[in-house]
Amino acid sequence: MNRYLKVIFRNLIMLILLICLGFFLPRMIPGSPLQFTEGDINVQNLRISSENFSYFEDYYAPSENIFFQFRSYIEQLRSGDWGYSFHYGLPVRNVIFSRLGFTFFLSFTSIIIGVIVALPLGISIGFKENKFKNNFLLLALIILQTIPAFLVAVIFQMIFAHHLNIFPAFGAYPPGTILQETRSLAIFMQHAILPISIISIVTIAPLAILTRNIINKVKKKNYVETAYYLGIKESRIKRNYIFLNSLPEIVGRLNIIFIYAITGSIFVEIVFSYPGMGQLIQTAVDSRDYPLIQGIFLVISLYSISVNLIFKLIQNYINPRLASENE
Repeated sequence: MNRYLKVIFRNLIMLILLICLGFFLPRMIPGSPLQFTEGDINVQNLRISSENFSYFEDYYAPSENIFFQFRSYIEQLRSGDWGYSFHYGLPVRNVIFSRLGFTFFLSFTSIIIGVIVALPLGISIGFKENKFKNNFLLLALIILQTIPAFLVAVIFQMIFAHHLNIFPAFGAYPPGTILQETRSLAIFMQHAILPISIISIVTIAPLAILTRNIINKVKKKNYVETAYYLGIKESRIKRNYIFLNSLPEIVGRLNIIFIYAITGSIFVEIVFSYPGMGQLIQTAVDSRDYPLIQGIFLVISLYSISVNLIFKLIQNYINPRLASENE
């Protein structure tokens, strides 16, 4: 029980630090968000009344001391109030939740595809590392892992959307689409195929390499060498001695694919103008919308902490020795 409490406490401290970071980082951007919005109201195509500006000034008090603003922000969080967006003029929570579903759809679909492809691929490379084909695959995965997600997205967009015209290049559905229509689901999926494919490719490489490395590490254990020495059938050694002993560590580190998928989604959404968190982050930063930036950072922090906490607890449960070694 103490081991689980230690994991929870450590992640709670990390969450507090991330909340503080999410508050102070946006305020490092030069200038006041209200002055920026008011001065560029025609450029931004906004129609915000003077009454709303006065409300924002009273609510956020940008002219007050930074620590006074931080205390107000923490009090608002405690009451479940994430604030109001300067840019959209709506509650931050409503704006974020209206986009969150798109990002989760892309990332979790990509995670499923990534796990299905990457685990068998990593296991195959790990068992046959001296074969030319597997060495070539490993090299390709290492190269793929070094390519940024946005660059993969740009390349795929140019080839499959612009040159070959197979998939749509932008958005989650064409303008004017009535979502209640029967064909709307097919249109939505058609727009999602290319982003999902890109995010899946980005997540496959790190998970396959991780799986291969874990397999190789277990292969060098004394009990595996002893099994070969005793003449046990190789297929049984691979299944019972290597794979089953590698599985707890692989499962315990699946958080890596969840993190890669969500970060990959953000960059891919920006390239494809997909109405998820990536596009929302770009809008929030461009308009210096402090409350929206804080809300987005809070959601991403909660997601990352939750994923790490869940998989750390799983690792502690299925293999306490391994979890203590990784601390």
